[in-house]
Amino acid sequence: MKTLPMTDGFSFERFKQVLYRTLILNKKQITLGSGGAVVGLFGFWCLMMIFDTNAVVKEKTVIMLATGTVLYHIAGCIFTASIFSELQKNETAYRFLTLPATTTEKLSAAWGVTYLLYTIGALSILTLNLFFSNLAGQLFFNADPLNMATLTEIYLNSVLLFYLVFNSVFLLGAALFRQYNFLKTAFSIVLFFIGVVVLSGIIALVYGPINISLLSPAFFAITSNSELNRFIFELLHAIPLTALFLWISYTRLKNRQVA
Repeated sequence: MKTLPMTDGFSFERFKQVLYRTLILNKKQITLGSGGAVVGLFGFWCLMMIFDTNAVVKEKTVIMLATGTVLYHIAGCIFTASIFSELQKNETAYRFLTLPATTTEKLSAAWGVTYLLYTIGALSILTLNLFFSNLAGQLFFNADPLNMATLTEIYLNSVLLFYLVFNSVFLLGAALFRQYNFLKTAFSIVLFFIGVVVLSGIIALVYGPINISLLSPAFFAITSNSELNRFIFELLHAIPLTALFLWISYTRLKNRQVA
């Protein structure tokens, strides 16, 4: 890494260096994943069009995009869970812990790669596949041009906020667990939801049905636009949860940091 002066505050120059280092360390994984996603999704669309005699281009494109968003979440969580793999090995942990960067810069770089850059790349791949399917549909299946702006909404609505929260959860798992980070984090999530269901059942049994009106989008009816209200509702839940998990991840990394 380029030598930069150490300061107590956040340094954008050091952040960029750590971000670049993280990308280089995961270059092979990112390259193979991106190429496989483009070829795999478009190949999946082609197979649906070829083997379905009644195939409709728009219908198959929606299926392809929906599949792509599912893969975006799953692959993102797997990638995020492995982002601190260097830290979890005794023979390589010292390289991460003694980096000339603060814990905030290291965590910010990991989040920047696993959420911001990963999401930009995933959306670019989905848009590219949407363009390919639109073009191929017109050239080989005599289909009408697709409304790409409308179809883009399939993966631009709440999926980004959904991944925002789960990215922070798996980032915590990456900092917390030493092996099988993805599986352990996923299992912890399942146990948490089971615990919530059991606890809610016990409370409802003792005190009666729970009033959840305060947790519904209607409670935040700020405008007459229902889609906007739903987005605000999701945002008000996603941001605090994400901040909480990122803070716990920071605390975990800070405790392991070499001064």
